[in-house]
Formats: sequence, C-alpha cells, structure tokens
Amino acid sequence: MLNKILLMIFIMSSLNVIRHLYYFAQAWVKSDSDNPEKYKISDFSLWILSISIAYIIASLINGVFI
Repeated sequence: MLNKILLMIFIMSSLNVIRHLYYFAQAWVKSDSDNPEKYKISDFSLWILSISIAYIIASLINGVFI
C-alpha cells in the first residue's frame, strides 16, 4: 500500500514538472526580441515545483519503492 502511494506521488511530481516545462517552453517560443515574455510563476506554485523536483531527484537516487 505504501509503495502504491509513493508511486502515485512520483507520477504526480513528474506531471507537475512536465506541466511547468511545457508552460516555460510555450512562453519561450512565443517571445521574441521585440516583445520578450517572461514565464511567471506564483510563490506557491514555485514551492510545489521545487518539492516535485527534489522528490524526483531523491527517487532517482534511492528508488521509488521502499
């Protein structure tokens, strides 16, 4: 049961990182030298993104399962 929860958290973290990468790429492609567009992210979303990246890195080092 605990392994299933850890796997679900890993999948949700991966989807969160992919979502932010997509929005970053979308803002990067849409901007040009005349009208640069910044990728804006709220404080809470940045906090969740950093936890997601930390969990993915820890999972890659230690493994997802206990």
